[in-house]
Amino acid sequence: MYDEELICDMHIILNTLDRRNEFVQRILDINPHSIFQLLYELKAEYLVQDSMSEVTFKQKYKLNPVEALTFYFLENVDWYTYRQWIEAGGTAELCIRLRNDNPYISLTEAIERAEQNLCSL
Repeated sequence: MYDEELICDMHIILNTLDRRNEFVQRILDINPHSIFQLLYELKAEYLVQDSMSEVTFKQKYKLNPVEALTFYFLENVDWYTYRQWIEAGGTAELCIRLRNDNPYISLTEAIERAEQNLCSL
């Protein structure tokens, strides 16, 4: 069984025409395994090489934090997950610091790190 979260995240990872075109150009074999492998590779590349700037993230976070987190982590974020982030002491600044420490961190991992920081205070 393939990663169902990645299926949901596909529209987030391939959120621009350039990214969709790159996916089409780089896909070698049209089978589920190849598709998911390439999506994981692209997500990792985009998190490091083509991520949202810190300034843009802070601006978007003020207006719509769920959407900002979605595109900053390139994963589907809902209001429940956002609430977990806030309850763990999550802020835009903490999010940026955690991503600077580890650009591949997921929001779930960031929530866990935020909870650990909250408990150690």
